[in-house]
Amino acid sequence: MCKIAERGDCVIVGRGAPYFLRERGDTFHVFLYAPRAEKLRRIQSMGRSLSDAEDLVDTVDRERILFVKHYFGADWPTRSLYHVMINTAVGDENVISTILHSMRSLEREYVS
Repeated sequence: MCKIAERGDCVIVGRGAPYFLRERGDTFHVFLYAPRAEKLRRIQSMGRSLSDAEDLVDTVDRERILFVKHYFGADWPTRSLYHVMINTAVGDENVISTILHSMRSLEREYVS
């Protein structure tokens, strides 16, 4: 992850990224989340039953909590590591727009 970040502009997706790269001032960390009902709706829209969707949501969230606790000794999510946290229920276009606007605003601050 650190080697990839050294190369320049990139997008790194993964729950360990903000922990590995937290000392770098040239990174922008975004946490995307959705309410439980929205997660369930999305999974069911792919043909899964409500029961399967609930099991999947619970398992993934539990595994993320355990992963971060085990490897970084931190609580998931560690809110202080993120520049923005966005509820994806607002829609893809709004999520993308918010990320790009926030990145550009911070970039202008650092350049000034």
